[in-house]
Amino acid sequence: MDGSLQHAVADLAAWQRLAPLLSDYLPFPPESLSPSGIVAFLDEVLIGDRSVIVQCGSGASSVLLARLLSRRGFGRLLALEHDERAAAFATSQLRRERLSEVARVVHAPLAAHPAALSGLHWYEPSVVFEMVTNFVERNGLVDLLLVDGPPSASRQQRPDLSRYPAMPVFRGALSPGATVLVADADRVSEQAVLDRWAREFGLRFHHDETARLATATVRI
Repeated sequence: MDGSLQHAVADLAAWQRLAPLLSDYLPFPPESLSPSGIVAFLDEVLIGDRSVIVQCGSGASSVLLARLLSRRGFGRLLALEHDERAAAFATSQLRRERLSEVARVVHAPLAAHPAALSGLHWYEPSVVFEMVTNFVERNGLVDLLLVDGPPSASRQQRPDLSRYPAMPVFRGALSPGATVLVADADRVSEQAVLDRWAREFGLRFHHDETARLATATVRI
C-alpha cells in the first residue's frame, strides 16, 4: 500500500472514530489537521489525562476537542489563530455550542517576534504573552502543546523554521511530563524545526507517519 492510500484509509477509519463528536457540520480546509491527526490528538488528551492544552493554529480540531472536554467534564483549551476569519468562526461556533468556558480561540496576527529566525513572523508577542500568562495563572502549567501553525512561509522544498518559536516561547509554561505534538511532521520545514528543538531542548520525537505527527515528552 503506497503512502497516499495508507493515509486515505487511516483518515476514513478516523472519521468513524470521530463520529460521536460530529454533531454539527464543521469546515475542513486543506490545511486542517487530518482526521487521523485529530484522533491522535484526542487520544493523547484522554490517555495522557491532559487538561491544560495550548494549540498553535485552530480549526475543527479545536471545536472537536472542546466537545470532548465538555463531555469529559474537565480540561481547558487555548488556541492561537493568525487568520482573523478562522478565529471568528471558531469563537462563534464555541459560543453557539456553549463551549466558551471550555475553549478559547484568540486572534493573534503574525508579526515580528524576538524568538523567530531569519526575519520570519510568528504570533504577535504581546497577544501571546497576555493570553498564555492569564491561561496558566487560571489553569496551571500546560500539559499538552499542539503545534499546527502558523503556516509555512514558503512552499519551496527547503526549511523556513516558521514554527520554531513555539518551544522557546512555551518552554517555561510547560509542566514536567508535558506532551508536545507537532503536525505536518513529514514536511521539510517541520523536520528542520524538530531537529533544532531536539538539539536545543533535549526533546526526543517519535514519528507517527500515518497521522503525520511527531510526539515528544518534556523532561524536567
